[in-house]
Order: sequence, then structure tokens, then C-alpha cells
Amino acid sequence: MVALRSENYDYKAQVEALRRYIHDALGWAYHGRHQRPPILNAMIDDGIIYSKTGVFTFEGSVSGHAYKKQRFELNDVTAVPVPQTKPDKFKHDPYDADFWGLSSFGKGETRISDGFQGVILTLDHHRKFSGKTIIRRDRAALNPPRINGLKRVGFASLEFERLFEVYSDDQVEARALLTPDFMARLIDFDEDYLGRHIQCVFEADHFHVSLDIDDRFEFSGDFNSRAYTEASQRILGEIGAIFYLLEKVQALQACIGRDGPEGADEKRGRYYRALMETLRSSISAGEAAFPSMKGRSLNGFETPGSWQHLLLRPRF
Repeated sequence: MVALRSENYDYKAQVEALRRYIHDALGWAYHGRHQRPPILNAMIDDGIIYSKTGVFTFEGSVSGHAYKKQRFELNDVTAVPVPQTKPDKFKHDPYDADFWGLSSFGKGETRISDGFQGVILTLDHHRKFSGKTIIRRDRAALNPPRINGLKRVGFASLEFERLFEVYSDDQVEARALLTPDFMARLIDFDEDYLGRHIQCVFEADHFHVSLDIDDRFEFSGDFNSRAYTEASQRILGEIGAIFYLLEKVQALQACIGRDGPEGADEKRGRYYRALMETLRSSISAGEAAFPSMKGRSLNGFETPGSWQHLLLRPRF
């Protein structure tokens, strides 16, 4: 196992440097602590996200292009947290969890916050729309008839209505966006271990998804590591989790086209799995070449020369 430099170095800073380096190899931009996402205020006003204190922390963000060059931005958002231990059981396919590097998430201790603790994912939407439509969790008798001028929209699906409540300033447009296939996929994703408490906003040609999922999904957390292998594999797991999330959310808004829903899903899944395998191989190649290189260091890592050429930049 290749060691990182061990004398008077901040290992967390080294890990952040490696994390940024690997994201850059994907053509993505990673930032640690970051600014307040622009959509957050609207989500607070719409009752989707809340904090008892009104205070949030922003631990990390990733932006780039996903399948079919769809632009995305992922933000880690947390209301003031309160440490607490609780069991956290959820449904998942062990094979998929292992493949994406997710098997370590959601186990042991989780944090219960005084408000939202999760991620906000924003994607460009493939179709133009002029209004605003929000999908909130159903609150039974507490559902208001209007939210900030948006009227409630009813749907025929009893299962969908049991879980969600829709508000829009354009009833026709809302029904065009929330097709029967979209509603069925949203119901399925709600049962996924990353789909917990999913809520959505269609606005300004963007599709925003909030997932109040505690710390079962991490892509920006601080951790110490003195070895390239340990650090790179954990970061690989984080990126695998992002791939998994992107695949699931893109399926909600997919243009089905001539291949039909199963064909479209198969192509999307094949793309992310191939990308994951490529990244795994590239990281392994970087480790193998690591000891033999001489020259400069990378923010504290004993990377004597640049191994960036070993991380293949995928073509989105």
C-alpha cells in the first residue's frame, strides 16, 4: 500500500486534493465547503426544506455533465445537526450496493438534524416549460390549498396521491410534466434507499430534487487517510454513489424515444457501469505507476510526478 507523506501534513487536506483530482479526471468540478445553492431559498419558501434554527451548512458540491451531456449540480445541505445514534434500515439490492461502492453507507450511526439533512440535485430539463410545479410529501389534512400562489393539482393515481401533493401555477403544464410513467418511477424511487423523502421542483427549465437522507449518502465528508489505495477507493465509492443517483433521477425525466422505457434504462445503466469500470481501472493504474514517478508533489501526496494521464477522461 503506497503511503502518503506522513510528517506535518494535514491528511484531510490531502484527501480533498485527491478528491478534486479524481473529479477533474471525470470533467467534473468538486468544491468542499461552498456557497448557498440558489434554489435553496425557494425550497424553504415552498415548505420542502426547513431548519428549526434557519441555519444550514454546505459541505460540498459537484457539478459537471451526466449521461447524454445533461448538466447537473449536486449540493450537500444540512440544517444544524444534533448527534444521535439510531438504527437505520432500508431496502437495497446488495449486488448493486457493492458494485457502486455503497455497501458502507447507511450503517451504524446516523445524525438526526433539526431540519433537512441530505442533498439537492439540479439537472437541466430536456423540455421547455414556462411555469413552476412542485412535488411535496403528502401531509394529509395539513396540505394547504395553495403555496405561494401555486394551486393544488389532482391526479387519478391513488398511490401517487397517497405519497405526494402537487402544486403548480399552470395545471396543464403540470400534467404534461407528470406523466403516468414519471409518477410510477417516482413512486418506485421513493422506496429506494437513496430515494427517502424525495421532493421535486420544476422551474426555469431545471429539475430540482431534494433528498432528506441523513448521512447515508456522502460525497464530501472529511476523512483522514495515509494511503493512496485507501483514500482513492473511498472516493471511488463516493463517485459510484453519484453515478447511482444520477441514473435514478435521470430515469424520472427520461425521453423514452424509439427504444421504449426498458431500452432507455438499459442504455443509461450500461453507460454508468462502463464509466465506473473505466474509473476503477484508471485509479488502479495510477496506484501501480505511483512509486516509480519522480518530481513534484500534489498538495501533500507523495505523487512525485503527475499521474493524471492515467485517469482516463470520459467523453460525456
